[in-house]
Amino acid sequence: MMRRLPIYILSFSALTSAAGETPQADVREYALDSCHFTLIDPYGARIDTDTESPIHSASYISLMRPNAQHSIEVSIRFTCNTNDGLDAFTNLHFKHESGSWSLIPSETDPENLVQAKLYPIRGEHVIGAAHTENQTTGEFTERTQGLVFCLTDQKQILCGISESVGYVAYPKESSLPQVLKLLESIEFIEPTPSPAGAP
Repeated sequence: MMRRLPIYILSFSALTSAAGETPQADVREYALDSCHFTLIDPYGARIDTDTESPIHSASYISLMRPNAQHSIEVSIRFTCNTNDGLDAFTNLHFKHESGSWSLIPSETDPENLVQAKLYPIRGEHVIGAAHTENQTTGEFTERTQGLVFCLTDQKQILCGISESVGYVAYPKESSLPQVLKLLESIEFIEPTPSPAGAP
């Protein structure tokens, strides 16, 4: 009996317009457990999937700013958190109230939360938020800045983390703007029902 894989990824070329230009990009389509979405990938990323761990995930990996002196390879790990409901957001310290996003104080790492920056995200029928996480120990020039996020279309909830989008000491060379734009390109698709008789 064939098993339906919980993750699949497709890609096809598309023309996207930015600043009067039409660079070619790939539209990546993900089916990750009960989450089904696309994103626009102008960076030719490689994709890794993990179906063996208790929490399935898909990772988007790319050197987004190869010409930067202090470039860093960005790895974004996506997980489907639909079953967690609102807890998916609160677990990552996000609070949405009266149309605005804020951060829930962290008791375990208050220093990091003080340095964190909040970024509301709004895409095509998608809302959510992201916030940075800075390393606070080690050599300053080697400390990295990470990013966590959660997005929803009111039906599906997609969360994720990137442990490093840039170096704390070199903010002008960070890939943070590119990562945020990538997240804003996400569009959710109605999940495809399992074929009749599928396990």
